Amino acid sequence: MARVQSIAFRALDRHVVEGRADELALVTPSGSLSYAQLLHESASLAGGLRDLGLRAGAPVALSVPDRHTWVVSVLAIVRLGAEPDREAGFRIEGDPATIHTGDEKYELELVLRAGRVDPARAEMHDAGDYGERMERTYGDVLATLLHGGTLT
Repeated sequence: MARVQSIAFRALDRHVVEGRADELALVTPSGSLSYAQLLHESASLAGGLRDLGLRAGAPVALSVPDRHTWVVSVLAIVRLGAEPDREAGFRIEGDPATIHTGDEKYELELVLRAGRVDPARAEMHDAGDYGERMERTYGDVLATLLHGGTLT
């Protein structure tokens, strides 16, 4: 039996590969993104977060009020395989969003731009039950995208 592809791949990459790149994935007051654009933004942010030291299994806290930024951040976290933890020293928070690595603080927009140099790829498969846990944690985002819907 074939292993299931990673949740990050199934939520975004799959739609682009299957020809739905230009379909709307996210519509908020901050703007709209197609599946291809949301993939680009979340992979870029994941690349920037990776450059700051965030890795698979590492704890990260997420607390941003802007829906657009929150969705992109969730998808970046999932893409890296990081673990949501409200008490983590590595944090994405505020409005405008900033990233705290414990010792340093960075504007999210700067990290996103830096990550465009080397965006993070989705792993082919999730470790253990990671995908199922992320569906429980971020179900409102992932369930919609897994089914090819549009987030609002």
